Order: sequence, then C-alpha cells, then structure tokens
Amino acid sequence: MVVKRINGQDLRRSKILDRDKISKSLEQATSFGASYAELRLVSSNSTSMALKDGQLEKSIPANDVAATLRILADGSWGVYSTTDLDSIANAIESTTKLAKSVASRRAKGDSPITLAEVPIINDEIHWKTQRDNLDLEFDQRLEFLKELDSAVSDDDRIVSSRSGWSDEHIHTELLTSEGMDRTWSFQRTLINTMATARDGSDLVSYRTRAGGEGGWDVIEAVDLQDIGESAKKSAIRLLSAQRAPSGTMPLIADPDLTGVYIHEALGHPCEADLVASGDSCLAGKLGEKIGNDIVTVSDDPTIRGGYGAYPIDDEGVDVREKKLIVNGVLKEYLNHRQTAAEFGLEPNGGARAQDGLHHPLVRMSNTVIHGGSYDTLEDLAEDIQYGVYACGSRGGQVDTGRGSFQFAAQEAWLIENGKITTPLKDVSVSGMTLEILKNVNGLTKEANLAGPGFCGKGQTVPVGDGGPIMRISDALVG
Repeated sequence: MVVKRINGQDLRRSKILDRDKISKSLEQATSFGASYAELRLVSSNSTSMALKDGQLEKSIPANDVAATLRILADGSWGVYSTTDLDSIANAIESTTKLAKSVASRRAKGDSPITLAEVPIINDEIHWKTQRDNLDLEFDQRLEFLKELDSAVSDDDRIVSSRSGWSDEHIHTELLTSEGMDRTWSFQRTLINTMATARDGSDLVSYRTRAGGEGGWDVIEAVDLQDIGESAKKSAIRLLSAQRAPSGTMPLIADPDLTGVYIHEALGHPCEADLVASGDSCLAGKLGEKIGNDIVTVSDDPTIRGGYGAYPIDDEGVDVREKKLIVNGVLKEYLNHRQTAAEFGLEPNGGARAQDGLHHPLVRMSNTVIHGGSYDTLEDLAEDIQYGVYACGSRGGQVDTGRGSFQFAAQEAWLIENGKITTPLKDVSVSGMTLEILKNVNGLTKEANLAGPGFCGKGQTVPVGDGGPIMRISDALVG
C-alpha cells in the first residue's frame, strides 16, 4: 500500500501517503525514462446543505480522497488519476508509456514540454482557523442557514427562497521525483441565498453570497440578517425597476461588478496557458501600456479570508502576489511551471486543480483592482450628467482571444445630473477589454474583495475578486 491508515485520522495533523513507497515509485518512473514524476493526493472533508422555502432540502457530508500521478517523458505528459490509492504503484510503468506514446504523436513544430526550475522544499503548512469546520455540528450549520433564510422570506412578495451552505477542509500532499515533499491544508466556508419575488406576471430574483477561506468564523463575522434583508429588498425593488437605457455612456460599477469584470475580461487573458495557445488578447504585450495610469491589478492567493486563497499551489510552488498591471502597464502573466518555461518567466504559483482527480491548470485566485483617489460613490457620480450605476453580476461571456466581453448586472440605477436616481433592471455591459481599461477614469480609495465566487475553465475552482467602486467614461450599456 502507498498510504497509511486513513479512517480515524485527524487530517489536521496526519499524513496519508507512505513516503518511502511513493519515493521508490517515483524513482521507478525515472528508470522507465521519465524526466519528471509527481504524485499529488487531495483529501477533502466537506458538507453541503440547502434549504428551500425554509425546509431542509439536502444535507450531504463527504470525505473524498483521490490522487493524480503525472509523468513527463520525452516532452509529453502521461496522467493517471484515481480514488484507488493502492493502484498507484502499478500505474507507474503504464503512465510513463502513455507519456511516451503522446510524445511520439507530437505535431511537427510543437515544442516538447519542459518545466521551469523551482526550489525543492520539504515542509508542512497548515492554515489555522478560529472555528474549525471539522468541529462544526449539523445543528449549528442549520442554524446559520435558517437565520439567513428567515430574513429573506418574511415578505408576501417573496414567493420563493433558496439558501445554501458549503464548507470544506482541504488536505494536500505532493511528492516529486525532484525531491519535493510538501503537505498543506486549509478550509473554506460559504453561505448563499436567492430571493425570488413576484408581482402579477413579473418574476425576478436576486442572489448573494458570503464566506471565504477559513472556518465557520468567516460566517460568524457577517450579519446574516442584514445580508438576507438586503437580498429581499433588492428582489422587491427589481419588481418596479425600469428597463435599462441603451447606448454608450458613463458607467459606475460596484465592487462586485468591478471584480467580475477584472476576473473575466482581464484575468483570463493573463493566464499564460491561454496566451500560449493563441487565445489571449494580451499575447506579446508584456511591458506595454494597456490601461489608464490609475489601473493597478493584482492576483493574490495570500489574501487570507479571500475565497481564492491557498498556501501552496498544486505544483508545490510557494504563492505570492502577482502584479498583473501596474499603473496601466501589463507586468506579469499568471503561470505554472510549464508556461513559465515556455515564456522564460519565473513560476509564480498559479497552478490549481479542482481536486485530486484533476491535473493543475493556470488559474486565478483573488483578483482585485487597487484603490484610487475618490472617497465615495457620490464623488464619482457628481460629474456624470447621464449614466448608469450597476451592481453585482448575473454572469456573462468573454472572448479572451478577441478581448470582448458582455456582463449582466444584478441591479442598477440611473445617474442623472450627478445623482443616483431611478432603479433599473436587465442591465448589460459590453465592450473590448483593452478599450475599457483605458476608459477607467475614477476609483474609490477603499478596495476590498467582494462576494466569493467560482471559476470554470474545464475545472471549477473557488475564487475571489473585487476592488473599489469603478467609473468608466464610456461603456456600451444595453
């Protein structure tokens, strides 16, 4: 067996993998012709719960353990993922052969994969929490949910409410043929609600989330009654809101919409694997000015409490803040070891995998625009004769290659003669990333992460994003 005892272990203190046996297996891979081999195991203890109209709909505790073996041979990857940990030792030779088979079919002109060098570290990092999710009882989770749900549903115009809870304790172990041996763990906790309101045939909904990296102390720190009341009021307000105007006009985005924009429209084009595949509008633009002087953007997994925080990336690389844009100049791509080698860059801890059954991709973490010089929303609005103040996001679409985007806001208001006036609904914002970055002409001083979220890119990972309230001189609103 390549694992020690799992049942009954306290994963806050224990290691699962048998180091001696895994090290021998990885050495065996090199004897078969591999230039690099790694095994990454992820154990996740999680709970998800949901209420619908105040009634418990589901409660699902889970303990998942899985591992992915990656072997680089002849410049190509062979990958083996499994929940049967005892099968790993027998998969070394076949996975090496798989990598060589892939390499033999490499197209002419395609370069073999190489990995940038990284420090070889042997350590453990366990991010501690004030309220550990492994100690949280069913009734306590349900109490949180009911508190939030009760604040949403106490109005006759709210015809339906759905509230959800999820928490997880993530324990990861990584061993490589280079001698890397790292173990790390951390937790995430999330609570969310959606209020649906009806007036005659008009049906609208509003959703909100709270949470982040950490145990249930991150939920204790927020006012669930206030969050629920806010979601209820927003849903009811949308019932009587006017349709949005259309055309090019000034736009102010709240921190939620600012964060979604910077994640989708800028963050994804900064991912070096998309740059390498020719699917990024930022290819070849490192060192170029792409935005207004006031625009500085970071991606930072070290922001404790951010939903996209993590202590070590999934290739065992130490994480750090990545300054993507500094004063309008593109300074850095997000990368992992493969893309770092391809572009001659330093690995910056951007490798993330959804779980133990997936291989790492280049991904964002907590992506934020830094603050500017304005004090308040009112200061940003006072010079606008006619425009829109938009809040939150219902989703959208981005073409990273062309650099175009379209987002739908959750709610919005008209700006008239410098004042926030009429509530609006069905507001969408579209444009070209590089144009909008140059049109950003005002940011409030205060810049924080907004609500937690998720990012899909073939795999789904938790992320954080946000920033200040942002003013754009010209945006296409519809």
